[in-house]
Amino acid sequence: MSTDTAPARPALRDVGALLRQADAQARQAMAVPALVRQHLLPDQAQRLREDDISLTGGFVESLAARLAEALTGSAERGADLARHAVLAHAPTTRLLFARAIEARLCRNTPLVGLATAELPSRVEAQVGDAQDELAEAAMALIIAQSRFLSRAQGFAIDPDELPPETLHGLVRACLVFLQERAAGDPLQLNRAGEAFLQGFDERRGRPHRLMRFCHLFELPRSGDAWSLADNGPSLIFAMLERASGLSAELLFDMLRDPDLARLSVVLRASGLEGDIAAPLLQGLAALASLPPDTLPPAADLRALAQEDAARLVAGWRNLDPLAQTGAVW
Repeated sequence: MSTDTAPARPALRDVGALLRQADAQARQAMAVPALVRQHLLPDQAQRLREDDISLTGGFVESLAARLAEALTGSAERGADLARHAVLAHAPTTRLLFARAIEARLCRNTPLVGLATAELPSRVEAQVGDAQDELAEAAMALIIAQSRFLSRAQGFAIDPDELPPETLHGLVRACLVFLQERAAGDPLQLNRAGEAFLQGFDERRGRPHRLMRFCHLFELPRSGDAWSLADNGPSLIFAMLERASGLSAELLFDMLRDPDLARLSVVLRASGLEGDIAAPLLQGLAALASLPPDTLPPAADLRALAQEDAARLVAGWRNLDPLAQTGAVW
């Protein structure tokens, strides 16, 4: 092919600059709960996508109404809980914002060849006549994913999208508000809170079902196991969560970075070779509506040593309040 017509290759960036940029973005991301809260209250804040903020606001109101009804017998206090408990609880705000980003990615899956995010081919292929553990886990995941996306269309979310420790902290914050600001009876509130939490089963939640499917199918693997078209964004990020030890909330937040520098480092730290990581980044950029020409090329990813990336990700894991210390299957 003539050099006159060959497309220009992106200039190879300094790997050290990529690492520094990714680390700076990781530290800035710690302020996301405050930024979301400022937008929804509202006050001035750094720029965030309006559709993500709008959906996060719907999730906040939906969750607050559910908790108000469970703790007081009426959704009447939902607006107060939304403002003074849910938005004031940083882990919950952070998670709901990440779920809004996830729902947006799932809406865009036709861009990467997946017709419906509820039925990624890797999961659907495991549903057969045999009632083994993997088939059951696949069917449970399909049902949970379908419910999540259906509820998100109505700006609603289920409490089981929250991990147990986050839900417990949020319920405690709601009880404090209802007791101190709404003159609720402490004994009745404690009973209602305990009853609500006793009815919570982490194993029924979509996050657990994503991770259980990964466990039974032995994901992540190498090569084509990382295909966005086969897995869909939710399963890809469950695989990354399992491989990196970072929380899904932090991983989804990385899609706010226009150059996906943080996510590039995570992929290399998780053992993905540059030739696998580069097309995955391209697909994720398409889902996130990011310009592809700002992404690091495969040559940069190949030049980034896995050990250097792993060391940086270990530092982020130490800073991440929602990092997983282990998983129960």
